[in-house]
Amino acid sequence: MTAELAAAFTAQNTDPQNLIRIVGETLRAQWCALTIGNRSYEWSDPRRRITDRARCALSADPDIAIAIAPASAMLTAVQWQPLLILLEPLVYTGVAEHAKRLRNDAVKRLDDARWHASADMAQERRRLERHLHDGAQHHLVALQMAIALAEHRESEPGDEQRRDAVRAQLESTEDVLVATARGVLPQTLAAEGLNGALRALQRQDLSVGADLPRLMPAVESALYFIALEAVSNAQKHAPGAQITIDAYMRGGLVTISIRDDGPGFIVASDGVGGLSHLAHRLEGINGKLKVQSAPGEGTHVIASVRY
Repeated sequence: MTAELAAAFTAQNTDPQNLIRIVGETLRAQWCALTIGNRSYEWSDPRRRITDRARCALSADPDIAIAIAPASAMLTAVQWQPLLILLEPLVYTGVAEHAKRLRNDAVKRLDDARWHASADMAQERRRLERHLHDGAQHHLVALQMAIALAEHRESEPGDEQRRDAVRAQLESTEDVLVATARGVLPQTLAAEGLNGALRALQRQDLSVGADLPRLMPAVESALYFIALEAVSNAQKHAPGAQITIDAYMRGGLVTISIRDDGPGFIVASDGVGGLSHLAHRLEGINGKLKVQSAPGEGTHVIASVRY
């Protein structure tokens, strides 16, 4: 067998299927099979019936094993060394090719995540521009006009009422600016981290259990906005439902869970439903998003990030 294998090596015909054929024919076996990791190669003699079999592990790392029938044709581990010598380079080549494919897939996912992040940033910028133009700017212009009118009619009757009206407009403008800024980065999130920001959402129909250390800002903001979106969706589609948020770190994984006992729905085939833009954002920091729901069973949103 060694001579036949050497001839195959010289002819550069070391394909595993050819090698297992050489083994079967030279040992006059009924059948033999070669396993390399998760790949298998078989050969059999159609003229002979397969009886008892034997198996021998040639290598544990990489995982290489051979099986043969009849069992009496099995060689010792030492006698299989010529075959193992020819197989190991093929195994490592396969591992290198697999690693290359994984690397290329990772690069593609990273490029996709960057593209989606860029698109999300552009969408958020347009939203802020619209809110500033349609909301804050109009309020500020109205406030400016109200102040000018109050100054012009300062000595006329009703001066105190005009001042009250200006104060009310000032408070309204402040509320608009706070609401606009909330979409950028909540002050609580920056100051107290995800624990504080999530606890600030608590109310009668929303309970929060958060036990997390301070995380990288990108992770905190991504998980916070996922929680905010999930809560907003629950309030919109399941009014009156009880909502529960849990945030914890376990086994190097930061997880935030948002569950409601609303009517539920059929989740889209992508597994994230209307949260696809947040799922892409999460992928950019090596995270995953999953939405579980069914009619009558409520909704469960789970976001996790390796940390």
